[in-house]
Amino acid sequence: MNTPAADDSRMRMLVRSDDLDETREMISTAYSPYELRALERPQDFSAWYAEGGFPGITLSALGYGTETLVAPEPLTSYLLVCQVHQGRIRLESAERREEQFVAPGQTYVMDPHQRLRVYWAPGTRVTTIRLARDLAERAAGDALGREEPARAMFALGGTISQAAAESWAGISATIHREVMSGGVARTSPLVASQLAQTAAATLMATHRLVQGSEPVRYAGNVAHPAVRRAIQLIEERSDQPLTLSDLAVAARCSPRALQEAFQRYVGRTPLAYLREVRLERAHHDLVAADADGPVTVAEIAFRWGFSNLGRFANWYRRRYGHAPSLTLRT
Repeated sequence: MNTPAADDSRMRMLVRSDDLDETREMISTAYSPYELRALERPQDFSAWYAEGGFPGITLSALGYGTETLVAPEPLTSYLLVCQVHQGRIRLESAERREEQFVAPGQTYVMDPHQRLRVYWAPGTRVTTIRLARDLAERAAGDALGREEPARAMFALGGTISQAAAESWAGISATIHREVMSGGVARTSPLVASQLAQTAAATLMATHRLVQGSEPVRYAGNVAHPAVRRAIQLIEERSDQPLTLSDLAVAARCSPRALQEAFQRYVGRTPLAYLREVRLERAHHDLVAADADGPVTVAEIAFRWGFSNLGRFANWYRRRYGHAPSLTLRT
């Protein structure tokens, strides 16, 4: 991949600092809250960050001057396709027990469904292309042959082949040119939308989606108003006792009608959907918990309404491929 690094002088410079706390605050605002540590020679710490873009895509360039650890919170509304232009990066994914080294010209994807620890070698320079999560998940659904959006979850191995690397380099170069030259995507919503959709589709075809990426539904994307109302209640009160009758009251229809609408529009029952939401939130709490702290698997399971620990462990293992205790320990 020979896409040139973005010329940060042509972008809006947001950070140029040798103050670690200032850098953490500024880049946390640009991305998501994250841990930032200088791993050696903290007196040599320096950082810079610049960005530009057009509707649907943000192009960023950033670098650190000494060996640095970046451990962001999971992304929420977008994903990042990162390309190393100088130096080297080491990635660790605790949930998937993966490690990957990324050299100049190579890419990796940060999706909303994993926590990565990113180790930057001194002088490493990276550009990122930010895509909206809903756009990526529609493209993931298309790539997986589904009628609905799917969670866009990626392995750490970069592009799947040299041909794929060249295809991604092509769309990446187009995005760079549009941003750096002030192309028509800045002023034409149609061109911007088409380019963002093409980038998302190319990402799915060139990078390795994790098998088992599951269908995802959003209340705003479901045509049936009763389903939307029930999903909203689930999202807002998944930590509280909820029955099918509670959901039906919120949906303003009978329990039977709600069951039928969920099966048609979501492909599962309302209570199965509620269980999936609770599992995901329990998983996030297990990942965030201190392995040496006082929190236990049982406490987190009970917090999210799982009174039977054996069933919780079985459901969790089917969803995440290992026992919840393993997530807590890592």
